Amino acid sequence: MTSTKNYKVLNDCRQMYEDEVFDVILEQRGITNPEHFFNPTEDDLLPLDSLLRIEDAFRRVDKAIKEDEKISILFDTDLDGTSSGAIITRYLKNFTSNIKTYIDEGKQHGLIGQDIEKFHDVDLLIIVDSLDKDESQYKKLHESGTDIIILDHHAIKEIIPYDKYAILVSSQRNYGNPQLSGAGVTWKFCKYMDEQYLTGYADELADLAACGLVGDMMDMTVMENRYIVSKGLSKIYNPAIKKIVGGFEFNSNAISFSVAPIINASNRIGKNDIAMKAFIEDDNKILLKYMRELKKCKELQNEEVDRILPKAINSCEKQKDNKMMVVLIDTDYGISGLLGNKLLERYQRPILILKDCGDTYKGSMRAVGVDDFRKICNESGLAKADGHELASGIEIKKELLNEFTLYIEETLSELKSDSVVDVDIQLDISDITRKMVDLIKSIDKISGANFKPIKVYINNIYDYEIGNMSDYKHLTIKPNDYLLIIKWNYNGSFDEMEDHSLVNDELKVVGTVDSGFLGRKFVLKVVCDEIEEVE
Repeated sequence: MTSTKNYKVLNDCRQMYEDEVFDVILEQRGITNPEHFFNPTEDDLLPLDSLLRIEDAFRRVDKAIKEDEKISILFDTDLDGTSSGAIITRYLKNFTSNIKTYIDEGKQHGLIGQDIEKFHDVDLLIIVDSLDKDESQYKKLHESGTDIIILDHHAIKEIIPYDKYAILVSSQRNYGNPQLSGAGVTWKFCKYMDEQYLTGYADELADLAACGLVGDMMDMTVMENRYIVSKGLSKIYNPAIKKIVGGFEFNSNAISFSVAPIINASNRIGKNDIAMKAFIEDDNKILLKYMRELKKCKELQNEEVDRILPKAINSCEKQKDNKMMVVLIDTDYGISGLLGNKLLERYQRPILILKDCGDTYKGSMRAVGVDDFRKICNESGLAKADGHELASGIEIKKELLNEFTLYIEETLSELKSDSVVDVDIQLDISDITRKMVDLIKSIDKISGANFKPIKVYINNIYDYEIGNMSDYKHLTIKPNDYLLIIKWNYNGSFDEMEDHSLVNDELKVVGTVDSGFLGRKFVLKVVCDEIEEVE
């Protein structure tokens, strides 16, 4: 039960009244106008026509509708891409049935590497949440007579003449909110169409937009994003989202821990088309078939992770003195990033999870303790990393792997000490009341990048019972009749925890608060990031 992180408690709120704790959190988070922050309005939307070329895109779609042209929609593979595609598909179905949908395969994005002949007889191709890094495929389609609209949010290379071959509507084109994801751009385009057609179809697609924004970890201090997510969370319209969330409260956590994982699993298993079909299906019988397939994808993913993880841990144990760990895996599934996340949490240093792909190794990089490991990889001239600073895809020629590893060991300065994680408040067990939980949940309802859920530190936990859920998959700690402390996917020793309970060892935990029914009983919950024995 050794912690892998250092925690810094920002506010000691023990023995405070609930409203006092609420005020402390607001001050700590810099929320000066809570009424507006927690209740955004449509006035927080930036003008729809401030998205460059949105009118051009509307005119081209309007022509396709009026002339009954063939329209194809290309979805991207993650939750933002699936949501974006479902938004524009469902919206256009109110005006035309002449639509075909496609989704990228595996972790492929956009048109690069695709056989684009399937779009040659299409009048209009709408690409969502994806932007190619060169114009070659756009040029070929344009020359074949297919018009292209791109609704996106990724960084734009100014030297690429996108406008020569497509209508690009992007939140990265001098727009006031560059943190608007692909689903947000697509939803606002539909809102613009509503204004032109005097309709209101986009409002029933806001739940999809909320999923895209939260799933892509967009900044939740931006009021436009907060409004779209707030509107989306107010009611679930999409049948697939409704089935995934089930009876649980629809909030940012439900998107992050229920909706996104099942879409990501289908992506890793190579069943992206099932996610696409589920998000645009209304027939309950057909949708149930897709949902069973999506759940099977998640089961297959988890089984494969369970199969590979022990070997990966064994490999890491042999490299504990290294600044960077390299793990080679053999799998048909795209789970390298997921494995990287699990190993990074355990070992707290840069990790490469690589698969043998002929002449090269390809996989995922995950890092901590350094500002931009992607840059370090690329500056070596020995590897190519593409993605975020600390989480990206990576490709290395086989004959260069040893040289690259040596380069990292020689050039990487000492890693920063274990990352410090801010914890908003410290509470006692007796402070966890229904009102306290409800107030904190009202803050957490819309959370994401730059506005994380409220972290709570609790120590002095004595007189507790140890239990488990899902046949010893999840650990439960019960300090009283109304509170349950839960550690999902606990990888420690349940017997050791029982021993701590028998001798009444003190525990301390860091996590988030929640509430809901467990079986037929309503309980308050602390969902743990860390559980540690106090020595």
